[in-house]
Amino acid sequence: MRLLFSFTLFCCATLATGADYVTPRADPAARLVNAWWAEGTAAGLAAITYENRDGQHSQLDTLLYPQLQVLKGDVNDKGPARAVRPIPVIGNCSMASAPEQVGCLPRLYMSDPAGSDFLAKQYFSNNHFIYPEHLDHDKGGSGVGGYGDLLPLNTPMITISQGSSSSDQPFLRAFMTAAAALRPETQKVLIEKKLLVPTLQAIFRRSNRMVSSDADYFSGKAHPVVFEADQINEEKMVRMAHEITPESIPPVAVIEVKEETKAERGRQWFEPEGVAYFTDTANSPVSIGRIFRENTSEHGFLVSLDRSFAAHPKQKLSARLVVLQGDPRFVSIEQQPGIAQARVRVRWQPPVQGARGTRSHRIDIGAFATDGQQISAPAILSIYMLPNEMRYYDDKGRLVEIHYQTANPELGLPQDDRDLRWVRLMSALAEPGEGTLMARLAQPLLTPAEREAIRKIRKELQKNLDAAATVARNPKLKDQAEKQRSAVLDDLAKALDGNLPGEKPRPLRFALLLGLELLASDPMLFIQNQAEVLDLAARSPKATAAADVRAELHRLTLTGILKQEKDGVVRTTVFPKKLGLGERHALRGLNLTILSHVLLPQVLERAAGTAWFPPRLTSLKPWRDVMHYEGETARLTGWTRHHEGRTTAFDAEGRLLPPTPGSKPMAVTYVLDGDGKLTWKAK
Repeated sequence: MRLLFSFTLFCCATLATGADYVTPRADPAARLVNAWWAEGTAAGLAAITYENRDGQHSQLDTLLYPQLQVLKGDVNDKGPARAVRPIPVIGNCSMASAPEQVGCLPRLYMSDPAGSDFLAKQYFSNNHFIYPEHLDHDKGGSGVGGYGDLLPLNTPMITISQGSSSSDQPFLRAFMTAAAALRPETQKVLIEKKLLVPTLQAIFRRSNRMVSSDADYFSGKAHPVVFEADQINEEKMVRMAHEITPESIPPVAVIEVKEETKAERGRQWFEPEGVAYFTDTANSPVSIGRIFRENTSEHGFLVSLDRSFAAHPKQKLSARLVVLQGDPRFVSIEQQPGIAQARVRVRWQPPVQGARGTRSHRIDIGAFATDGQQISAPAILSIYMLPNEMRYYDDKGRLVEIHYQTANPELGLPQDDRDLRWVRLMSALAEPGEGTLMARLAQPLLTPAEREAIRKIRKELQKNLDAAATVARNPKLKDQAEKQRSAVLDDLAKALDGNLPGEKPRPLRFALLLGLELLASDPMLFIQNQAEVLDLAARSPKATAAADVRAELHRLTLTGILKQEKDGVVRTTVFPKKLGLGERHALRGLNLTILSHVLLPQVLERAAGTAWFPPRLTSLKPWRDVMHYEGETARLTGWTRHHEGRTTAFDAEGRLLPPTPGSKPMAVTYVLDGDGKLTWKAK
C-alpha cells in the first residue's frame, strides 16, 4: 500500500543560450514580460528549470522560452516526480492509470501520507508539477459517464488540470510566464527563501477569471481541487507577479493539528487486521487530510496557524479559516478575533456538487494568512467521506444508522442538455402508454396544463428532427441537415430552462427532475407493483435488468430491510410507516435500478448496484449498523449489525455481545473472507 519515495538530490540541466527576450510569443502577457525584461524589471527564466516526466508525451515547447533550463535526465525515468530537486523546477507529467486502478498521479500521491510528505518537500524547495486528472474528476457515477471526484485531498502543493494528456500545457505556460515576470530582486528572494511555489500559487489562484474580489478568493471559486484551462488569466497573472516586491511577498499559511478526535480501529472504525488502511491522508504543513471512517457523530480538530510566516518576519499576520467545499451547515469553525487557532467540528455529510457539477465526497476548509495587504495561498484541511457509505442522523444530531455499502446514488440523467434522451423523458412522463405501470406512476407528477405543454414541446422538437433527417437523406445536403439538427438540439436545451404554465410556473427541467425524484423516493414503488416490475424487467431492452433487480432485492434482504414471504411476495421487515431514513434511502437504491433498467431503460444510464469506491482506501463491508443510545442522551451504548441475513449485537467498545444473557462481551478481530468481504471473528 505504501508509496516509495526517493529524495535523491541530483540535477543534470543543459544551460540555455542567452536571449534578448523571454518568449517569442506575441500575446498580451508575453509582450508585457518581454517589455519588462528589456527594461530590466523582469527576472526572466534563466534561474528556472523545466522537467518533463512522461517521455516527452506532453512536452512543453521549450523554443518558446529560450532562457529556460531544461533537465536532461534518464529517458526511462518516467512517472510522478520522485526526487526533490535542489533547483527551481516547474514540470509536468501526463500519465495515469484507469480510475479502477491507481488513477491519476495526484491520486497516487494522495492515497498515502508519504505522498503528501514528499509533495510538501517539493512545495518548500521551489519544485512545482502540473498533472492532469485524466478520469478522476468527471461527471457521472460508478463508471457511467465518469466516477465523480475521486481525489481524497485538495492541496496547493501541485496543480491538477481538468482533462487528460496535454491539458497541463496551458498551466505550464502560465506558471513559466508568471515566474519570468517576477522582478529580479523578488525572484532572487523567493528562490533563496524557497518560497517560489507558495507565491506562484497565490498569484495563480488570485488571478483566475472566476476571482474578482477578496470574497471570491476566500471561497471555493478560487480553490477547486482541479482547475480548468479557461480559468487562467495569464495577463493578470504576470501583472500581479510583476507588482510583487521583496517587501510585498505574500505570506505562507502553515496549518497544524493540535488536538483531534481519537478513533480506535475495531471500535469506531473497521478494516482487516494487518492491512495498512489509515485515517490520515496528509499531515503536511499546508495540507491536512482525513478519511471520515469512525461511527461517531462528528470529527473535531483544534488547528493552529501559529507557524504561518512572512518573508519579512516583522510583518504581523492574521489568520482566517473558511469552508471552500461542503455543506457549511455541517461544519463549525470557532475562531476568536486575533487568535491563530480555531476549533473545527465536521459532521459526516452526503456528497455535494463540486466543480463542473461533479459529485464530490470531500469537505475542504481553507486556511489563509494575511498581512493586511497580501493574502497567502491556502493551506487546506480536507475530510473525505467514503463514497460507498451513507449515514443518518436523528433530530438530536445523533448518528442513528450507517450503511457501509450504499447504492449508486446517480439517477443516470443525460449530462448534456442537447441529449435526445431528454425528449424521451418528456414522452415517458407526459405521454406514457395508457394502462401501463408507467402511466399510473406518472399521472400525479404533472398537472394537466404541464402535461399538455410538454406534449407540444416534444411534438415540435420531433417534427424538426424528422425534417432534418429527411434532408440528411440527400448526400449533397449533409451540411444543411447537420445545421438543422444542431438547431433542434439548441431548442431542446432552451426548452429545458423554459417555464411550464400553471399557477406556480416551474422550469421544464425542474418538473422532470422532481418527477423522477418522487418516483425514486417512494419506498413502496416495488412493494406495491412487484409483479409488474418483475415482468417488465424480464422484457427490458437492458439484458441484465432482471438480474440487477434481483441482486438489489437480495442485498436489501441480507441487510434486514426486506423479507420474502413463503408465497414469494416481498415485504419490508418493518411496517412501512415506521421505515427509518436509512431504510428509505436503501429502498431508493432499488427504485433507481427499477427506473433505469425497467421503467425508463432508454432514458436513464447508470450502473446498477452499490456505489463504486476506491479499493485502496477501504474494504468491502456488506452490512449496516443501527446505533443505540442511553435514553435521550448522546451516550452510545452499542449497535445492531445487519449482515448476511442475520443480526449481531455489539457494545460501544466494539465487542460482540453473545445472544446468551449474562455472557461476557467478546473482543473481535476483522478479517477478509474468501470473497474479499470484511467479516469478524471472536478473539
